Amino acid sequence: MAAGRDAATHAGTLYRKMFAVLRIPVRKIEAEAEHLREVEQTGESGETPFIAILGLILFLFPIFLLMAGLAFAAYYLAR
Repeated sequence: MAAGRDAATHAGTLYRKMFAVLRIPVRKIEAEAEHLREVEQTGESGETPFIAILGLILFLFPIFLLMAGLAFAAYYLAR
């Protein structure tokens, strides 16, 4: 019973470390979305909404491709 509990604790630690690394892009996306919201509300930036949205899309696209690639790799490795 103790070995199972130790294994579950170890797996939980590994998952926590993995998800901490995966949260970094999410935090960057949240920061960019917050910036866009501030630009939209205050209108003090020289950015137009179109350019801001285009920047967000170009920022998210590589992250999306990376995550999709990881998902496909995990699928094929699990087979």
